[in-house]
Formats: sequence, C-alpha cells, structure tokens
Amino acid sequence: MLQLLQSPLVGIVLCIAILTYVGRWLAAGYDSRRRTHGKHGPPHSMIWGSLKEMGAVAMANPRRVHPHVYPHLLRKKFKLDSVFFVDPWPFGYDPFIAVMDPAVAQQVSDYNAKKHYSMGFYLVPLLGHDDMVSANGELWKRWRTMFNPGFSTQHLMTLVPGIVDDVLVYVEKLNEHVEKGDVFRLEEETTRLTIDVIGKVVLDLHFNMQRGENPCIEALREQVHLLPNEGSQNPLEMWHPWGIYRRWRNDRLMKDYIGKVLDERFATKGSTAVKTERKRTVIDLALWNYVSGKEDVTELKNDTTTPKMDEAFKQGAITQIRAFLFAGHDTTSSTMCYVFHLLKKHPEVHKTLCAEHESILGPIETTADTIRSRPHLLNKLEYTLAVLKETLRLFPAASGPREGEKDLNLHLSNGEIINTEGFMVWLLHYGLGRNEEVWGPTVDEFKPDRFLPANAHKIPEGAWRPFEQGQRNCLGQNLALLESRVIMALVCRRFEFHLALDRLEEVMGDGSFYARNESFRKGSQEVEGEELYQILVGAAKPREGMPVRVTRLDGREG
Repeated sequence: MLQLLQSPLVGIVLCIAILTYVGRWLAAGYDSRRRTHGKHGPPHSMIWGSLKEMGAVAMANPRRVHPHVYPHLLRKKFKLDSVFFVDPWPFGYDPFIAVMDPAVAQQVSDYNAKKHYSMGFYLVPLLGHDDMVSANGELWKRWRTMFNPGFSTQHLMTLVPGIVDDVLVYVEKLNEHVEKGDVFRLEEETTRLTIDVIGKVVLDLHFNMQRGENPCIEALREQVHLLPNEGSQNPLEMWHPWGIYRRWRNDRLMKDYIGKVLDERFATKGSTAVKTERKRTVIDLALWNYVSGKEDVTELKNDTTTPKMDEAFKQGAITQIRAFLFAGHDTTSSTMCYVFHLLKKHPEVHKTLCAEHESILGPIETTADTIRSRPHLLNKLEYTLAVLKETLRLFPAASGPREGEKDLNLHLSNGEIINTEGFMVWLLHYGLGRNEEVWGPTVDEFKPDRFLPANAHKIPEGAWRPFEQGQRNCLGQNLALLESRVIMALVCRRFEFHLALDRLEEVMGDGSFYARNESFRKGSQEVEGEELYQILVGAAKPREGMPVRVTRLDGREG
C-alpha cells in the first residue's frame, strides 16, 4: 500500500484532481465577475470583485454582526439604489441581487421564486433533507398543505390557556432573578419558554425546559451552535472531527427521539382512531394525513397487528417536526428580547403599552385568568401588535434568499428590467426595514404608532415582511404573534429589563455558547449606534444572549 501511494501515477492523479478543482473554482470566480461587472452596485473589480468594499464594511463593524447587515451598510456607504448587485466570490455561492425595495420584493414573492439552494445546504445538519423551510415545488406544497390546519387562528385560540401556564412559569423565574439581583442571559430564559410552547403545538408534549432538560431539545440547540455561524473563530471548525461527530450524534438522537414519539402515538391511538379523529397538533396532522391516504387501515398492520408507518413518510415527518421545533422557538425568543430592550429605551411607549393592557385585560393580578377565559381579547391589543411589528421592522429574525430564474425579471421604478438568472435574489428584511426611502425621515426611530390601523395605509405594500409574504410566508407567524402578545400581557406590567453588557464577566461561567467564545465580544461593540446588535446563531439573535438585570415595576429589587 505504501509503495502504491508513493508511485508517480498516484501523484499525477492527485495533481490532476487538484488542478481540476482549482480550475473550476477560478472559472466560477471569473463567471461571477463577468456577470456582475459594470452593473449597479458597490465599486467592482475584475480581480477582487466586491471583496474589498465588503471587507472594509466588515472591518468597521463587530466581527460577529449578522451578515444581513452588510448589504444595508453597503447601500448607505455608496449611496446605492434599493436594488443592486454584489459579487461575494470566493466567500459566497452566487453573485446576488440585494433587494430592499418593497415593490420589487413583492414581485419576487408573487412569482413564488424558489428558495435558494444555499438555504438547504445550511439547514441539512439541523433539520435533515427536504425540510419544508428550504424545499421547493410539489414536495414543499405537500407538506405545507398537510400542516396548514394546525396554524389556523381558530385552532391557535384553543392553545392560549396552555401558553398562559407556560408564561406564568417564566414570570416565576423572572421573580427569582429579581430576588437574587443577578445578571443573566434573557435570551436563554426566553428560549426555554418558547420551546415549552412549541413542544405542545408540535408534539403535544410538555418539554418542561424552563425547569429541566430534554435530550432532543438539547441536541437541537447544540446543533444550532454547530452550524457555520457567522464569526466562528476558525472557518474550518465545523469540519473538525469532534464537530463532525457531534453533528452526527445530535442528528441521530433527534431522529430516534421524534421517531419514537411518532411510533408510540400511532400505536397507542391505533390506525382506525387516527383515521377518524383528526386533531391539529403537528404530529396528529402528520399521522392523520398518512392514514387517510390508505383505503384500508389493515394495510397498516404487520404480522403482529401493530400499526407501522412507511419508513419514507416517517423520516419526512421527522424532518418537518424538527423544522417546526427550530423555527417555532428560535425567532420568537429573539423578538421578545428586542421588545423588552426597546421598551426600556422608550419609556413613553412602555407606558402606553401598559395602559392598553390595563384597559382591555384588567388588573395584572387577574390578567392570566382573563386571557384563559376570553382569549379573543388578545385581538384587541392593537398597540401591542404595533410594538411587535415595529420591533420586527428594526430587528427581523431572518431574510429571504431566493433563486434567480430565466423567467423572473425585476421591474424597477426607473423602467430598468433585471433578469435574475444565475443570481441569488436576496430579499433583505433588515435593509428594507431601515430604508429611509420607504419609511421616511423617522426610519431609525422606534415609533409603533406607524403600525396602528389609522396609519397603516401610509406603509407601502410589501414594506413589512419579517415573516415574508405570498405563498412562501411563514406558516407559524400567527402563532408567533399570538404567543408574543400573551408574553407581553403578562410580563410588561411586572418587569423592567436593564441591559448589562458592561457586566459580562458575571455570566461568562454559565456554560452557554456565548461564554465559550469570549473573543467574539472584542473590538467595536456598536452597529449604527446599537450595542445590542444582531448576530447569526441559526437565526438573528441578540448579542451575547442579552445579559440583563431585571427589576419589578413596583420598585422592588433584589
């Protein structure tokens, strides 16, 4: 074997393979340059592409800032239009068209452009293959149709009492932090709350993450941190043998855990019961749709008469359940952190919000019972919803990478038509939400009033899209907004949160992902004047997990 490896033939083959790879890499770079050169965008070089300009913007900001911030900063620095070209090679997949124009973004969603293939590549370790978030065509349509009923407004209202119970545990934990007077990561506590909520919606299980641990959820959360998140100290870190092993282990653990829950649910209820009793939790919808496709339920029995699902369907269901668990907790927790942060910075908004809660929901002491018995009152919280929308305008949890196509043309207001074939079309919610041409001179101000019904007509169509619009909008957006209103109704009149980034040393020993990466917080610590900037950890999250102190609004403090 050693002699074979040392033979000239093997050396020649390896050289050819390396040269072929390098040749294709250089050809891809040249093609990216050719397609982007001369088009509207930051200064472009046939040698460096947009690399120098992107690098300059990156160097002027914290290393871990979320990548959806960069196109916005490029637009401002070079005074670009709201649609422009960027060539990120060799640190990107395709050259992209940055879209921060509501009308153009609406064209892309109306066309129902495919999700860009990079999204599937990024999410595979977390969710598995063919997840509903990144899938396209009939595969996406089949899963979307299956789970739509589980997120109907009528069904979600039946979940409100359970959400209230989970939020009251959150309130208990916040009171404990008040008594201790400690600094803690609010994103961690809030994520544990939203996991408990989504566990009931998806699997009809109580994970009890606010008071304990769950192996499946722990695997999911570690998998998020093992993704190629922005700011990793070593770009090859995810390919380290230990990282590869951990991702494999977490993937198997999640598959085994969810698969067991599916099997037990199916076997316990029986195939006949599943076929006749359609419930609306995600797991029951999956089972009902599977069984309803069988003309004879005896087809589902094996030799021991125990119901058993087709393996291909089971694996697909496991993937979709993982997607719901991830998307259903990750973005809501981050949004709530920013709500509390902005309310602290704007006491007049906080006062107006509390007044609405007092007026519609009554005294805070009876609010939980009021919401349980009359959940429809949540729909009357217009100012609360406006605060949520304004928070998501400034701090969206994600963006929309779509795949350009031959037949997808973007019609700009100046009459220009851009063909998108060969480009990624990046709908940048962060840049759109901070575009002064859309939101006017108050674009950087926190003004929830702009989303009140009396003012909504002033907002251009397609301008607010943190959950995206069209056929590919977020299936769970109604749940996210409902859950957020319950949290705000039970928390905002009780507590105030004080950002404690200057006391990070007090939380560096908490064992969290942030604590293991202290170097991430060195250097410039503001992005456009905001010290609690967003970073990429699966989705857009508040820096350092938002370390805070919490006090009661009645003046008591630990």
